[in-house]
Amino acid sequence: MPSPFASSEITPIVKANDNAIDSLLSISRWASGTISYSFPASNDPLFWSSLSGGYGFQFGDGEPWNSAFVPLTMADQANFVNALQQWANIANLNFVQVSETPSEVGDIRAAYTEDPDKLTLAWTYLPSPSTLAGDIWINTKGLLRSQEWGPGSISFETILHELGHALGLKHPFLDPDDPSQAVLPANLDNTSYTVMSYTYSNLEGDVGTEFSFHPTTPMVLDISAIQFLYGPNNLYHVANDTYTFDDANTYHETIWDAGGSSDTIRYTGIIPSLIDLNPASASQIGQPVYVQSNGVNIGSPIHNIWIADNVTIENAIGGQGNDIFIGNGVSNSLDGGSGIDTVLIKSMHNQFTLNKISGGYLIATNAEPGNQDTLLNIERVKFDDIGVALDLNGNAGEVAKLLGAVFGASVVTNPEYAGIGLAKADAGLSYEQLGEFAIHATKFTRHDEIVTLLWQNLFGTVPTQNEKSPYVNMLDSGEISVGSLAMLAADSEVNAQNIHFTELMQTGLMYI
Repeated sequence: MPSPFASSEITPIVKANDNAIDSLLSISRWASGTISYSFPASNDPLFWSSLSGGYGFQFGDGEPWNSAFVPLTMADQANFVNALQQWANIANLNFVQVSETPSEVGDIRAAYTEDPDKLTLAWTYLPSPSTLAGDIWINTKGLLRSQEWGPGSISFETILHELGHALGLKHPFLDPDDPSQAVLPANLDNTSYTVMSYTYSNLEGDVGTEFSFHPTTPMVLDISAIQFLYGPNNLYHVANDTYTFDDANTYHETIWDAGGSSDTIRYTGIIPSLIDLNPASASQIGQPVYVQSNGVNIGSPIHNIWIADNVTIENAIGGQGNDIFIGNGVSNSLDGGSGIDTVLIKSMHNQFTLNKISGGYLIATNAEPGNQDTLLNIERVKFDDIGVALDLNGNAGEVAKLLGAVFGASVVTNPEYAGIGLAKADAGLSYEQLGEFAIHATKFTRHDEIVTLLWQNLFGTVPTQNEKSPYVNMLDSGEISVGSLAMLAADSEVNAQNIHFTELMQTGLMYI
C-alpha cells in the first residue's frame, strides 16, 4: 500500500523486440495491475516525503511545496477518472480511488502546481522506487488551468499522455539523455498513432501545433504497448457489438474489442467516409478532423477511427454518402447504404469470383472460396487492375445499355468506354443526358444518320426509309430528343439480348 513515504512495488520492463512497442516502453512498470489513485487536497508535509527519494527540502519552490499548489476541481477529477477508464478499457488494469491520509495515498496522484513556462502543460514521474513515482503535476500557468478537460480537447489528450507515463510508457522520440532507447520512425511518431508523441501531422506530412479534435482514447500503438506491459482487457466488448458513428459528434479514437463473432462499424451520416476493417488500420468517418497550425486547418482531413491490432470487426454499414470500404481477412458483410459506394480490393480481378445473390453479391478469392464477403448496396468493386460496377439496376445498367445501343454490343466489354460513361453517370448526368453524351461522341449530327446508327446496332441491318422515317420525323419535330431516342433503343429487349444483360447482372460491368 503506497504512502507519502513508500511507493508500491515495481518491476523491470523486458523489451518486446518489436520497435513499435519498445519505442514506447520505459524501464519499469507497476508490479500489479491493480493501481490506486488519489487527488491531493493539501501540500502539508504530512502528505509528502521531503526525503532525498521524495520531493526534498519542503521550503523549496518546486512541487508540491510551491505556493501555487491547487487541488483538481471536481470537473477536472471527473475527466481524469474518464481518462483512467480509457486505459482500463484496453488493458488488464484496475484503478482504485483512495482518500489521502498521512498513511495512505494513491500510486498515481494528480494536482496543480506551477512551472514558469506556459508551454509546459504537465509532467509526470515514471514508476520507480521513489515516493514521487506516478505523480502527475499540471501547470497552473498552462492551458489546462483555463480549458475544460472534455474529450477531444488537448487537455484531455494531455491527461491520457501523462497517465501513459504514470503506467510506464515513454515518449517515442529521441531522448538526448539516453540515445540508446528505441525510437519510432518519423512516419509513426504522430499523435494519431500514439498519444505519447508530441507531433501532429496530416496525411501529406504537414506538421501543425494540434488537432481540431484530439484523441479521446489511447491510440493503436499505445494499446499494443500497454497490453504488452499489463495484458489485454479480455472482458471489454466481448459480445456482438455495433459501433455507431453519426454527424452530430466528432471522433478521434481507437476501437478495442475483445471478442464477438459479428461486430459492426455503422455510420449513419451523410459525409463520404472510408471504413477499413483491417486491424491496426484507420478510417475516416463522419465529421473531418484536421491538423491545425495556430487554429487554422492545414491540408486534408486525417484518419480518425482506428481498429487496434489483433481486433476483428466483421461488418460495416455505410451512410448516405459515397463511401469506401476495405474488408479484412475474415468473412465480412459490407452494406453501402445509399450513395455510390465502393469496395477496394488490393488484388487482381482474376483472383476473385463474384456471385449474384438476392439483394447483392458474394465475393471470395479463388484460393479460399469458403471465405466470402457479402456486398449489399455496393455499386463498385475496385481491384488493382480493373473496376467492376455492380449497379446494373442503376448507373451501370444505363451505361451498359447505352454502350450497346450507340456503339454496338462488343463495346460493352470495353472497360475504358464503360469507365467514361460511369464517371458521367456518377457525376449526376441523367439517363437522357447520358444518351445525348453518347450520341455526341459518335460525331453524328444529322437525325437520319443517328437513327440509322441505332437501328444497325439493334438489328444488324441498314433500316429502310419506311423503318427509319417515323423516328427521324419525331427528332425533326422535337417530339423526342436525341437522348430520349438513345434511351428508347437502349431499353429495348433486343438490345438487352445483344449485350447479354442478364449475364452482365451476374458478373458486373468492368471499367477503367
